[in-house]
Amino acid sequence: MSFQHGLKEAHARYEQFRRISRDVTAESLSDYYQDYSNIRLGGIDDLAIEASEAWCDMECSRPRADWSWKEAAQAYRKSYPKRFELSIWYNDKLCGLSYGRPSFGKSRVRVELIEGAPRVGNPLGPRRVVPITIMNATAYAGILGARELRIMRPAKPLIGYYESLDFKYVPSTGEEHFPDYLYKVLR
Repeated sequence: MSFQHGLKEAHARYEQFRRISRDVTAESLSDYYQDYSNIRLGGIDDLAIEASEAWCDMECSRPRADWSWKEAAQAYRKSYPKRFELSIWYNDKLCGLSYGRPSFGKSRVRVELIEGAPRVGNPLGPRRVVPITIMNATAYAGILGARELRIMRPAKPLIGYYESLDFKYVPSTGEEHFPDYLYKVLR
């Protein structure tokens, strides 16, 4: 088997795992949200990337990151076939995007980035984008057999919020490869 064939096979296998985790998460949304039928979960595809570009044009209560989801998603897809990725939609509005990856031994899943659409025009808001992302990342971690979920490089104002969701904060050691993160042990 060639390297390219093996890589294609890995991409397909892990896309199936991502799809299963989104299906499991979507089924469980009815336990938490009355309007669950309006929420749709997907990968970070061209439609999601195009919709995220409109976020830059919205009036924001916070500054936008100086980078592109299109470039980030392309680079992440190429480098990490086992990646975690999620788009969260409310009807036809993109409300959130996130991505991450499992550790080499798949004992942990790291959520590298969670971003919600600006509050203006986001029917889910951050108080639902984050829990849905965590539910989905937990389902994906379960499929992989991971025992820990991490949120990497959290924004300082959000640390308390993540701790309220049963995550424990670990400050950076100051070394480049040891950033701040929060973690939760999965059962």
